[in-house]
Amino acid sequence: MKIKNIIYLLFLFLILNISSLAYINISPTTLDKNIGVGAYEEFTFYNNTSVPMRYKLSVIPMESKSVKDMSKWVEVYPKVVTVYPSSNETFKLYVQAPKKTEDGDYGAFLNIRQVSAPKLEGDAGEQNVAAGMMVMVNVNMGLYGYIGDKIPTVETTTPIVVRDGENQKLQLEIKNTTNRLVRLKVEVKSKKNYFYKVGESRVLRGQTLVYDHLIQKMPLDEEAKEIVITDTETKEVIKKVEVK
Repeated sequence: MKIKNIIYLLFLFLILNISSLAYINISPTTLDKNIGVGAYEEFTFYNNTSVPMRYKLSVIPMESKSVKDMSKWVEVYPKVVTVYPSSNETFKLYVQAPKKTEDGDYGAFLNIRQVSAPKLEGDAGEQNVAAGMMVMVNVNMGLYGYIGDKIPTVETTTPIVVRDGENQKLQLEIKNTTNRLVRLKVEVKSKKNYFYKVGESRVLRGQTLVYDHLIQKMPLDEEAKEIVITDTETKEVIKKVEVK
């Protein structure tokens, strides 16, 4: 009997930990903005479960060779967010670097920790127990910002579009030659002037991205004309590269 109880508890622990990963439903999941002029973002928690969720937010340093820490400059409000079933709640985040801060890439972690959720009014019996149940979640979401050139620049290799089974694939290298990070959206423009998304990525200062990715929803009979690289922050096109 004791062995069965132990197995049951281990199974319950495993299920709760796996399930808890689904309880953090947040958008957006990044910042990637100019903290020299001040970066503002609203984040939204979504709760698609039948129990309320409560999250405690705190900012912690990011220790990395590729980015400098900006945790001391990050403000979050509110620091505790309660999200009731089938609803959503927002919180605000603002980062302002001090004047004369040197150019480059910066980062911090937003620690999201689930704490005891409040019980709903009118709940009773098993529903009341479920609503007050604690499912622990403790994750760090990376926040990145930059100070540097307003207009980003990149270098690319010659793009190649090849067939991969029933799909088409883009092979391309993109090097960030700007003095700060850039978040890029890469699309393929066809000869019929349709746009097909390849992906969206953060590329740090001096970093090279290697694309060997499927072109989303592009038919095999559609021929690629050029690659369009867009800055997701400003929505401005950084570069267009002809597919030969």
